Amino acid sequence: MNYSFEHFAKSILSSSAQVMLQANPITGLLFLIGIGINSITMLLGCLLAILSSLVTAKLFQYDSEPINKGTYSFSAALVGISVFTLLPLSFIVFVLVIFGGVLSTLLMHFMITKIPSMPALTTPFILTTWIIVLIIDYAALVIPSLENQTGSVNLESIITPVTMSFIDSLGGAFRGVGQVMLQDNWLSGAVFFCALLFSSYKTALWAILASLTGFVIATWLGFSQERAEMGLYGFNACLIAVTLIDRYPNKYWLTLFAILLSVLITRAFEEVTIPALTAPFVMTIWIIVGLDKLRAIFDKEEREVG
Repeated sequence: MNYSFEHFAKSILSSSAQVMLQANPITGLLFLIGIGINSITMLLGCLLAILSSLVTAKLFQYDSEPINKGTYSFSAALVGISVFTLLPLSFIVFVLVIFGGVLSTLLMHFMITKIPSMPALTTPFILTTWIIVLIIDYAALVIPSLENQTGSVNLESIITPVTMSFIDSLGGAFRGVGQVMLQDNWLSGAVFFCALLFSSYKTALWAILASLTGFVIATWLGFSQERAEMGLYGFNACLIAVTLIDRYPNKYWLTLFAILLSVLITRAFEEVTIPALTAPFVMTIWIIVGLDKLRAIFDKEEREVG
């Protein structure tokens, strides 16, 4: 195999793996397979956006190490998938995917270089997708599945408590893992779970437990049964657990608090017309990191006084 092609292929797989903060190429490959199981067009959008991002990063001569690790391209991958959830296959979709891949890369570079103290996470994906939604709305294009993504749900289904069976809970948990990459398919979620096992069994376990916890909390609070079963209260929780388990080892109470907070933020987004996407995940992590920095400042002042 030609080395340059192998190197290029690994960059694509690493970009896919980094969506869940993993560095294993096999994990990235299985993520792509999981997307393809649910939607070939979403897989196409994902790959096109990654390619657009990698080309952009190379053209602007960004640092090769984060490029190869997929740091610049994982948000682009999510943008590519999201565009295909908003619009049917057409020429304008390909233009928007390429635009999204480029813009998310520029935003990621800005955050890495200008505000390194603030973890970028999936912020470039969120901002880019919101901009694309505005473009779609301004151009009066059709958005067939935006309702499911933005949270337009019946009020009665939100406030009516429901009782879930074990199968419902398990299906909702796997869908939550799948929804990290906007896949409303329990089988895709199961493949993603297996993909995480190749990288870290601990990460895989926490991902499914966090998704289930988000599902249970939403059900307990009487939130929408339909959205709970779709995994829309679990995927941000899944990302939170994957992010925090290594950053704050053995502080399980902190992870549970962050999951609860993400569910509440997700519910708050349902009251507005802006799609939540992974914003509850990013906002929650920023709050946790900010509080931790404040605690460190207070601890330092106490030591100096003492």
